[in-house]
Amino acid sequence: MTATLIQSDLADADALNASELPTLRVGGTVSQKQMKKLARRVRSGRVGPTSVYYAGVTAPAIAAGMSTIVSASLERAGVDPYWTLLSASLVAAMAGITWYLIFMRWSYRHSYGRTSEVGKHTDVEVDEAGIFWTRGHIRTRISWDGISDITADRNFIRVHVMDGDDVLIPTNWFEQRKDRKTAIDVLQEYRDRASGEHTDLAA
Repeated sequence: MTATLIQSDLADADALNASELPTLRVGGTVSQKQMKKLARRVRSGRVGPTSVYYAGVTAPAIAAGMSTIVSASLERAGVDPYWTLLSASLVAAMAGITWYLIFMRWSYRHSYGRTSEVGKHTDVEVDEAGIFWTRGHIRTRISWDGISDITADRNFIRVHVMDGDDVLIPTNWFEQRKDRKTAIDVLQEYRDRASGEHTDLAA
């Protein structure tokens, strides 16, 4: 995986001036493994809602069809109505459940991200105007008023966006832990200023 800190004017967090925050520019590429982790962070499951919907719609239809076929076949064979009903119900239930499970399995996401999202260089820039996310010819700006929180763990720095998809910055785009820590402090300070929760980073 190629991921480098391409430009930054970050200083140590303790030296940041509360009135003059630095701008930040970091970039790199995202691997298929990272894209899989990213997708799992922002999605509640491995199957999309459309797949769940169609699986739920088609399973009863399959069950009803199998019930009709079994009932008609047993009635023509002269089977007692009680056993006809019981057999048709059991076959219908098994057919519906089996189809639902098969359909859901076919719908699992075996790959994550679009072609341009994996392996293509991405830049994230931060300044007073907001966060700028750039990949290829696409450039997206998120204002600080639209950011609700900044969180981080060992894999990603996560920018929580109120009315859109969150921005996740891989931590290995930073060459040193100091750069990563300072970037988090700068992001948090910009966000706090926009929300009126400004605190002095040098304190």
